[in-house]
Amino acid sequence: MKKSIKKFVRSLLVIGILGLGTVTAFATTFGSSTSGASTKESYQIKYDGAAWNYGSSKYKSTSFKYTRDNKTLMSKTAYSSKVTGSVWDDLAWGDKYTTHFSWSRGAKR
Repeated sequence: MKKSIKKFVRSLLVIGILGLGTVTAFATTFGSSTSGASTKESYQIKYDGAAWNYGSSKYKSTSFKYTRDNKTLMSKTAYSSKVTGSVWDDLAWGDKYTTHFSWSRGAKR
């Protein structure tokens, strides 16, 4: 009996994951098509970030950073391309455990 319940629950999880795909909780984009950054929160636990800076941009670089409790979790800089990266959220509650996204542009060309 227990084996059949476990098998049923596992099947539901697999169907749910495959059926739903990636659930985006929050997504936003900053900047322009030539120099900008974006962040996407999936399942309220994973953050996918991107920064891009292409040849026609007025800036030398564009970067993004994820922080938590004033500590950098990830920082990436694009000079003449697009860079991406992901971080996982902390499951604990409170301001200390909140993940923050920021982005910036480098000096003008």
